[in-house]
Amino acid sequence: MSASPPAPPPIGETIRLVVRDALVVILTFVVMFMGVGRASAEAGLNALQTAFMTLFTVAAPAQAAAMQILDSDTAGATAWVAAVVAVIIVNLRFMVMAASILGRLPNPGVAKGIGAIGLISASSFAILLPRLMGEAPRRPILYCGLVGLACSLSAVFGAVLGHQIATAVPVLVGTALGAMIPIYFATLIARQGRHRILMLNALAGAVLVPLAAPLLGSFSLIVVPLVVSGLTLLIPSSKEA
Repeated sequence: MSASPPAPPPIGETIRLVVRDALVVILTFVVMFMGVGRASAEAGLNALQTAFMTLFTVAAPAQAAAMQILDSDTAGATAWVAAVVAVIIVNLRFMVMAASILGRLPNPGVAKGIGAIGLISASSFAILLPRLMGEAPRRPILYCGLVGLACSLSAVFGAVLGHQIATAVPVLVGTALGAMIPIYFATLIARQGRHRILMLNALAGAVLVPLAAPLLGSFSLIVVPLVVSGLTLLIPSSKEA
């Protein structure tokens, strides 16, 4: 008599792991994206537009840059195009993130793969990759999908909440958003301390982004990381030359 296949691990086990790994990000996103929601209200977006933009971005730096464009004195018909381009540039990094995660999943297929990484963000990526590289969950596809969903929904909730109570949200929240982003991501990156290049990139960003901010504004959060990462990619080539 052939042995029956082992029963799949309970879904509750995966949910508990998601809560344990992502709780800090979820709570931080609610507060962080309240500042984004306030900026959206000031730029003239309604709550539904704010929710959709957050859901399809889930990147506070990208939305901050987009809101700065839409709220500028010269904003006109082309402002929306410029804002969308800013978001697209930032979100190009998700191609690399998605490839890194999919390469560590057990043959997910198209539908399951989209479900697993369709809502990935920089923060959920920082949760997923270490987990998949270490003690991987027994239901990795479900785990990835739930982490992405939890992070995305918390961002949308925070953004819509900040939009709805924009007049009650003090300016200090927007200021705290700018201070929170580098501290927040430094905390996530510190978990990968053994990767020297990653730490060097983080240090370069922490130093160069504030220096570039007076000239580039919120775009410093986009341009500086692109330049630093591009130079980093050239390092192996220069060593081989």
